[in-house]
Amino acid sequence: MVNLEQLARPCILARKDYIPGKPVEEVRRELGIADVIKLASNENPLGTSPLALQAMAREIERNANRYPESLSPELAGRLAEIHGLQPGQVYLDNGLDGVITRIGMTFLNPGDEVVFGQVTFPAYANAASRMNARLVPAGMTPGLRIDVDAVLGALTGRTKLIFLCNPNNPTGTILTRAEYRRVLDHLPDTALLVMDEAYADFADDAEYPRAAADLPDHPNLIVLRTFSKVMGLAGLRLGYALAQAPLVRLLARSREPFPVNRAAQAGALAALEDRDFYERTLQNNRAGRAFYAQALAGLGIRSIPSQANFILIDLGQPARPVFQAMLRLGVIVRPIDEPGLENYLRISIGLPEENQRAVAALAKALGGSTPARATNTKETA
Repeated sequence: MVNLEQLARPCILARKDYIPGKPVEEVRRELGIADVIKLASNENPLGTSPLALQAMAREIERNANRYPESLSPELAGRLAEIHGLQPGQVYLDNGLDGVITRIGMTFLNPGDEVVFGQVTFPAYANAASRMNARLVPAGMTPGLRIDVDAVLGALTGRTKLIFLCNPNNPTGTILTRAEYRRVLDHLPDTALLVMDEAYADFADDAEYPRAAADLPDHPNLIVLRTFSKVMGLAGLRLGYALAQAPLVRLLARSREPFPVNRAAQAGALAALEDRDFYERTLQNNRAGRAFYAQALAGLGIRSIPSQANFILIDLGQPARPVFQAMLRLGVIVRPIDEPGLENYLRISIGLPEENQRAVAALAKALGGSTPARATNTKETA
């Protein structure tokens, strides 16, 4: 009898499954609820740019039978222009998860060490574990910020990759300019610093750093961006890395032949030109963050100040029963099932009416009455 586990790589058997936020369709099937909203995966509540939808429809109609251009040259060129770089400094792949996986495949050997915040995006640990690298989570501050002292203290001669999510998921906190600069200044020549800026567009703190400006002087710096959040293209899977050209060429050696489909390339190009959709997304997010801060304070619930498109809250009690109760009310949020964070829920910023419904469901799940409506005249869809 064939034992498939004996054939598999041990590091793959040791990996934990990644459990994404529950899809709306799954909740409808499981609970028989027709009216469901999802505030679990930090998606754009405004949908997708109308310009992008039109461009994708045209591209599918004309060229669905043709393979896409392998290196997405037109899109890479436009992104390079936006970021003040050359086209050869842009690497595109199937979602930011695909980019992160490609970084691991390109640079990690068994036993290499990968440093990241203890509470952060799980894709970094996933990429490292696939390659049988050693995971080195660095501690957080009491305010659930990435602790730069802990990161620097974790560096050794075996460190190959340092992943820093800024703003950090799931906390919404940021590394300041000074903190980021400390890491960059202490970066060994034998390691790569990967700054994941998936949520950078939502950050409006004056101390938030934009790492791409440092690429000319740092050949071992990689900056990550995505079209899944502010651009509303999560379903198409398109992320990219910015780095010096020699590093991008190395990433391209391990890529799939056609990592970005035609619809994604066309939609992304159009979305980059839709400033109205972009500004409406940011305006809705700012208003939503302000609403949650006010409404949660009214419920006596502590929240972590966020620079992203979600908010992390401390319920002061196990979060999973509250998550399940909200699910039965048709509101999908995200429990943080990590040691020490069992009391935390992450809620994505939605449309004004979705935010209101989420707070009402949260209040009911906690056994209290629905809080008074928190007014915010700046809320807009």
